[in-house]
Amino acid sequence: MQVIVAGWIKMAGDAAPTLQSATGHIDAALAEKGCLAYEWAVYPDKPDTILVFERWDSVDTLIAHLNAEPYFAMGGHLEAAGIAGADVLCHSVTGSQNIYGNDGLIAEEIFGQRTR
Repeated sequence: MQVIVAGWIKMAGDAAPTLQSATGHIDAALAEKGCLAYEWAVYPDKPDTILVFERWDSVDTLIAHLNAEPYFAMGGHLEAAGIAGADVLCHSVTGSQNIYGNDGLIAEEIFGQRTR
């Protein structure tokens, strides 16, 4: 079962410099076993807020990440910059499918329910 980690981290100031200087931590997490996506970005309309999106191939690999050096290094990096708040959740994924068909249109069905 895949796991999605998604949410936001609000920084004490402009988040862009903090995120730009975190690329090494992000690259290290991406190199971890089971990491399918590790995308962090500054919200366009909230310059103090980082959007967090991660995808892991299992709960076990997420737990391994939460106990690995890249996680602790990123946490220290963010703490040093000043965290003002956060809301980051993990979600279990029981199914996945493409939202668009080969024709570029929204799929006719999503998980068995008609879309159009």
